[in-house]
Amino acid sequence: MGVGGVRGGGRKGGAGGAGAAKGGGAVGGAKGAGFAGKVDQAQGLVGPSGLVASSGVAGLDPVTATALDIARQLKSGLIKTKEEATKKLVANILKEKVRMQSKALTKKIAETLQDDPRLSQALERLWGRGAEE
Repeated sequence: MGVGGVRGGGRKGGAGGAGAAKGGGAVGGAKGAGFAGKVDQAQGLVGPSGLVASSGVAGLDPVTATALDIARQLKSGLIKTKEEATKKLVANILKEKVRMQSKALTKKIAETLQDDPRLSQALERLWGRGAEE
C-alpha cells in the first residue's frame, strides 16, 4: 500500500493520507506579491490624513474636476445662474460618459435634477464647494 492511503494516489481526491500542503507555501493560495504588494504600492499615494494626495483637481476623475471647475465659474460670475451651471454639468456628463450631445435631453435632465429635493441639495453642496477649492 502506498503513502496515499487506502484508495491510493492521494492527489486524486477522496480520503487521501497525509500529504504535502498545496499552494506553494503562501496562505490561502496567494501567490506572488499579492495583496501586500498592492498595499505597499498604494501607500505612497495616501497622506497622513488618509486622503489621497492630489494638487488641485489633478487627482480627480474628469467629471468631478469639471464639476468643481463649473462651481468655481459660478462663484466668480462667469456662469450667471445655478440653472445654467447645472445644464453645463449635465451636458458635460453626457459628452464624457454617454458620448452624445442633446440640448433637449440636457434640459430635461437638468430640470429633473432641480425638481428633486434630494438631488437639488446635492447640487447646492456642489455649487457651494466652488468657493472652497
